[in-house]
Amino acid sequence: MKRTNVIILAGLLVGGLGIAGIAVTANANESHGYPRGETHGQHKGWQNNHSKKFDHSTHDRRDFQRGRWDDQHGRDVRHDFRHDGRIENRGHHNKPEIQRDFKDTRAARKEVQQDRGELRKDYTELRKDRAELRRDIRSGASKEEVMKDRLEIRSDWKEIANDREELKKDQTKLDGTRMELKRDLRTK
Repeated sequence: MKRTNVIILAGLLVGGLGIAGIAVTANANESHGYPRGETHGQHKGWQNNHSKKFDHSTHDRRDFQRGRWDDQHGRDVRHDFRHDGRIENRGHHNKPEIQRDFKDTRAARKEVQQDRGELRKDYTELRKDRAELRRDIRSGASKEEVMKDRLEIRSDWKEIANDREELKKDQTKLDGTRMELKRDLRTK
């Protein structure tokens, strides 16, 4: 009989603690004495998403820049800071020399792109000529036909070498225009 009394008392104790726990979780939204989870500006919404990762869409770094704080206190401030604190030069793109640099860089990129396309075409032509030479040798073509195919392959290699040189020159020109553009953007 003693065991059953102990088991019954333990059950009542666990049940009482469980009911008290349910009552506490029911009132969990009433934090720090404020009704319905209102925190009056302190840690808004932390109880709803405390396990979430940092949300950059709700926290804008532009609100925490030096320029805005200094501007509130009447100091003369530069307003050309980027979001990450670096200085930006976006307002200088409308100068004619910088526009010219952008056009030159764009044209140099197009030339490099065209040279790469030509080089790619020359390599495919070389592969086709090599395959044709193999077919002619396997099928037992005449010596003149084989010599003609070999000459085509040699001319393909010369075209590839010329295209590589041209591509190298255009890439050097592109690097120069990029450096000039960067230098002009840095200077005011």
